[in-house]
Amino acid sequence: MGATTPTTGAEDPPDLATLRETAQLVLGPNSGPDALPPDEEVDTLIATLRGHLQLLMPEVEQAAGWLPNNSPTRYGALVCVGEARRRLRASQPSFGWLGGSVMYARRLARILGTLCDHYEIVSAGVAETPEQTAFVHWADHCVTCPTCRAMDDEGVNLGLACETHDRLHDQYREARSRGRARVGHRLPVEAPA
Repeated sequence: MGATTPTTGAEDPPDLATLRETAQLVLGPNSGPDALPPDEEVDTLIATLRGHLQLLMPEVEQAAGWLPNNSPTRYGALVCVGEARRRLRASQPSFGWLGGSVMYARRLARILGTLCDHYEIVSAGVAETPEQTAFVHWADHCVTCPTCRAMDDEGVNLGLACETHDRLHDQYREARSRGRARVGHRLPVEAPA
């Protein structure tokens, strides 16, 4: 029998472009504190965001279930699902109806974007991202290196120069910047001309 691959319960995977586009309506470049959508659109946007979250959460959970229990990406994805559930249970702020509703919509949009990022990673079967691997190597070095751990008589780290620390830190920063370019911290969608 062939290798088992992760699949989700739905026939088609979630349309992440549509989900992100909806989130971008609330979080776009013109969504500063004073940029409020028309009254009638706020409730529709909130309902749409809530529906997107309710559809995506089980997909993320199922895809994360295919990863090993000790996988950092599995853990991160499941924490994000928990946060999404918490935000769905939270009531809308009652102060300043429209301002409170917009704040609530933005919270939902931010967690939707993050959940989309987690879905991309866990559905690809990535148990540990290059960023996570680089961080673990850097952290392991920091806790075992006598130079990095050197302290004065009062227990304050001396901050001695360590070439290995610097090299591993640079590798982590590079992996982190590549990860941001690949997933998550995307530039806002340009408005059509």
